[in-house]
Amino acid sequence: MLSLSGHKIYAPKGIGALYVKEGTKIESFLNGGHQEQNKRAGTENVAGIVALGKACELAQRNMEIHNKKLKQYRDYFIQQLTKKIPNVHINGSIDKRLPGNCNMCFENIESGELLLRLDEVGICASGGSACSSNNENTSHVLDAIGVPKKLAKGALRITFGDYNTSDDIEFLIRTLEKIIKNK
Repeated sequence: MLSLSGHKIYAPKGIGALYVKEGTKIESFLNGGHQEQNKRAGTENVAGIVALGKACELAQRNMEIHNKKLKQYRDYFIQQLTKKIPNVHINGSIDKRLPGNCNMCFENIESGELLLRLDEVGICASGGSACSSNNENTSHVLDAIGVPKKLAKGALRITFGDYNTSDDIEFLIRTLEKIIKNK
């Protein structure tokens, strides 16, 4: 099976898709209707389905340009961050990561404080890894790649997207530099 959240590719929130390999047995999600081959009751969100289809089409058409832009932002961000902020630890491989993704840890500051301070200036980010962003424990993903638990408590995940600009990246770097300097 493969699930897809439409908002991750700029379709409206609330629409998604589930690919199920032929022959895979799944139970009904909601009983009472015959939609989705008797697996879900309720009226299908036709407008959302069309929007998801269009978002998929645009994502596929613009993928190379999109990925190149995000990789440039990510690489510049990492280069500047490691140059300007001592003791920042980039988690995972520098080369083998999604183009718009950077996961890092800062010493002597916890993710919660970082997130609050970033939010105060309008920057959205996440703590830990995508697999554990709502979990109080350190991320099992960060544990698996060998990030010490004490350091993992200061994990921050930044994701760049289509609507980010170079100015956004500069603002983020200046803001993180200021937060870490004043901790």
